Amino acid sequence: MAASALDLKLRDHLLSKNNLFSESGSFASSFQRPIFCMFDRNFELSAAIQHDFRYRPLVHDILRLKLNRLSVPGEKDGMKSYELDRSDPFWMANGSLEFPEVAVEIETQLNTYKKDVDEVNRRTGGTAGAEFDGTDLIGNTKHLMNAVNSLPELTERKQVIDKHANIATVLLGEIKERSLDSYVKKENDMMLRGGIDRNELLAVLKGKGTKMDKLRFAIMYIISSETINPAEAEAVEAAIVESEVNTSAFQYVKKIKSLNVSLASANSASRNNIVDWAEKLYGQSISAVTAGVKNLLSSDRQLALTRTVEASMEGKPNPEIDSYLVFDPRAPKSSSGTSSSHLKGPFKEAIVFMIGGGNLGQYGSLQDLVQHQQPVKHIIYGTTEILTGMEFVEQLSLLGQKMGLGNSVATSSASH
Repeated sequence: MAASALDLKLRDHLLSKNNLFSESGSFASSFQRPIFCMFDRNFELSAAIQHDFRYRPLVHDILRLKLNRLSVPGEKDGMKSYELDRSDPFWMANGSLEFPEVAVEIETQLNTYKKDVDEVNRRTGGTAGAEFDGTDLIGNTKHLMNAVNSLPELTERKQVIDKHANIATVLLGEIKERSLDSYVKKENDMMLRGGIDRNELLAVLKGKGTKMDKLRFAIMYIISSETINPAEAEAVEAAIVESEVNTSAFQYVKKIKSLNVSLASANSASRNNIVDWAEKLYGQSISAVTAGVKNLLSSDRQLALTRTVEASMEGKPNPEIDSYLVFDPRAPKSSSGTSSSHLKGPFKEAIVFMIGGGNLGQYGSLQDLVQHQQPVKHIIYGTTEILTGMEFVEQLSLLGQKMGLGNSVATSSASH
């Protein structure tokens, strides 16, 4: 619906003489149209829910990074507020690294800083006990000038290192207390193997972690399972109920999953009936939900969203994107929503938009794609809002409650 409305807007815009695509000058001759990829939040639910061990998503998820700001406990019981944006070289360079690599990088930069400070001290200290002469004064003045000039840069470097050392210390405390590294590993294993050993699964749900960690893990189990084992699903649900977790989000995803399985196995005649029934139940079409069933996570950890965008930018026939609707505002109106074989690639630029909430994991995955592309490509990632895994699951809980699913535990208790 959103794509159709946008297509009409662009068609109307192209009819005006002074439209953006007919500007005079070099812009028109050098301009190549970008591709705009629009996704529904139901596509690749896993990326919105699973725990992520990369620095940027971890800071966002655990420390509630909002509008590039966060607050963490300082050394003397006060709170320290930090800005994390493009002006921070460490954040820009290391945001996509796994947390242990970030810790090593902080230590490396601290050691380099100490060496540089020692070098400045050595050069400006003079030679003790030596006879004074004019050349020594001139040489030493030069070193002093260099030292004075390097002080602001050294001070700034130290502030950045201290900031990230403080953030990393707080993160490490949370990781240990909640066994977050274990959640990350087991969720990735589940996605790759399509399941998990039942005892291992229940051990996680009865072990360390907040209520929300356990709920997210339980939902990841549902998403990653190719087929749902009813007895196992009941045991999982019982385990999270025991931890006083509201199960409405879990039940909602389970319901969506069973609909996906029904749709995948239904023949074309009965499929329409299921879709009709689903539209009545949900008040919306769930065809978008089925797109992400197989596209969960490939072995090289590239997200389905990234694979889809990469295939779309190539503009070649590809079974993964053949079912996608393609709109071209310059094509005759009758061809709106045609199959992807009409894409004329390759595209240098893409705008990717996630309707209903995106996350920093998907953003990071797209940025990784850009860095490995030759020739250079550009991708802009947009979304209605950037959500942490917890915020996303809270929204799923609300959807589940509207459908009358879940137990009577208050939603707020799922937060801590």
